[in-house]
Amino acid sequence: MRMSLIALPLACLAVLASTGCKQIPYVALPAPPTGIHYEPGANSAGIARMSETELLRQKRLAQAGDKRAAINVYQHLRSVENDDAQARDWLILAADLGDGAAAYNLAQGAIYTQDHAGALFWAKRAKAAGYANADALLTSLEQPE
Repeated sequence: MRMSLIALPLACLAVLASTGCKQIPYVALPAPPTGIHYEPGANSAGIARMSETELLRQKRLAQAGDKRAAINVYQHLRSVENDDAQARDWLILAADLGDGAAAYNLAQGAIYTQDHAGALFWAKRAKAAGYANADALLTSLEQPE
């Protein structure tokens, strides 16, 4: 009997559904050191809000070289505080710490403001950091149409 391409995944789903999730072990793990501790019930327009203490902790982690913490501060300032100028400084720090996505984001921002040299600089940094889409962006910047 030959199964169609759709029948096999459906059969697998049926088997998984019949076993249930009770057999899957769950182990609660503590948050990583960079993990954000949000204020219970505090939010701005539906976005969870960090306490001032937590924001300060994230800033200290970022200044000590934690690129994930720099992204956390960037996202908080941009989404919750609506402070794009200050948020950009933390995005630059994340890129300087080797975050490829941050460098790619900065390259995209430079393209938007028509800063070709800046876009090229950040695209090269994103590629050096191993960001997947940076190669195509860099090619498009180096070979304009």
